Amino acid sequence: MSDLLNRVKDARVWLSVRVPFLGYMTTRLRPRLSNPQDSVPTAGVAPDGTLVINEAWASTLTDPELRFLLAHEVLHPALEFFNRRQGRDLSLFNVAHDFVINAILKDFAQNLGDAMKMVAGGLYDETHAGKAAEEIYDEISEPGKGFSFSGGIGSDCRGDLSETFEGQSAHKGDQSSQRQIQRGWQGALEAARQTHETQLGQGSLPLRLQQILDNIKDPKVPWQTVLSSWIGENAGKDDLTYSQPSRRSESAGEILPGVVKTGLPDVTILWDTSGSMNGLASTILSEVASIVGELGLSVRLMVCDTELHADVEGLDNAEDIVPHIIGGGGSDFSPAFDKLRGEGNNSVVVAFTDGYISVPKTQPECLKGVLWILTDRGQRPCSWGGAIQLDKDGYAEEV
Repeated sequence: MSDLLNRVKDARVWLSVRVPFLGYMTTRLRPRLSNPQDSVPTAGVAPDGTLVINEAWASTLTDPELRFLLAHEVLHPALEFFNRRQGRDLSLFNVAHDFVINAILKDFAQNLGDAMKMVAGGLYDETHAGKAAEEIYDEISEPGKGFSFSGGIGSDCRGDLSETFEGQSAHKGDQSSQRQIQRGWQGALEAARQTHETQLGQGSLPLRLQQILDNIKDPKVPWQTVLSSWIGENAGKDDLTYSQPSRRSESAGEILPGVVKTGLPDVTILWDTSGSMNGLASTILSEVASIVGELGLSVRLMVCDTELHADVEGLDNAEDIVPHIIGGGGSDFSPAFDKLRGEGNNSVVVAFTDGYISVPKTQPECLKGVLWILTDRGQRPCSWGGAIQLDKDGYAEEV
């Protein structure tokens, strides 16, 4: 074993004793020395924990810097860099994530004297404290705020360095492998937290790290993201046919399938306008209209308290929708569902309610799916259908 890899081993042991959280996490790394084909001038880490180190560069690091390096590298995949990037510029999102990670490690280092030290050129700015990498990315990528840096580790998140089958598949876009790797890191983070607090006591982890770990364990997801995904999965794509070619066929130079028109909307919105519901119509329905517009779906709005007050199709913006939000009486969605059942309607239904409303005992079989969107203090009105609950900050939790 090379001298450098022996030093890496010693650094992991040191971290395990002095900083159990980081020590535990670094055991998930698969370190090896780089070769010319890797094109790694400093160090690079892959989603599966493969860590490639340039021996010539890393040999110049002190032991405190090498400890910092290992902790820094493992936190990139552990804190979901590869899943959260979402098409953002790789180098710039790497920079944003560096700010987050180095702030966490600075917190740890406060109690270690000079025993763990940030590598020269590392990125740290206290003004970014407490911010998510996505927020930092938006700030440093604003027009006129071009970010540049020199020295340090540079772009060290490299999916192509993965050595395991799962890592290679994840890098190629396989979602099953990506989820498997993500679950592995989530389990490791929780085990590392328990190990650290068992040895050093509750509250011994830096506060900003605790907040990040809590969010990973119980993630807050914007409700629009959950809704958009659900609609896309359940509404599906338009039925296509070659019996009525698309009008774009001539300009495209080939026969393109036309869309079969069923006469029924793709998405039916049910809005509970009973007396317990107020103040959310404009905001929520505007977001729904935006989402279905992006997906190219048609929308129908059914407004109901104990009777069906409005049934309108072809709505695509909040200004058109809000005038139809009338009611204020009791709570019963049965008239709306009865009408859908009678039509044999096969749309997906998105129902906004606090859940204190009567509904049929079973879901109409003709519907593709039903999703209840519940207010922050609401409850499921029944056992059938999916459900997400909104908190006061606009995040969703599946219930």
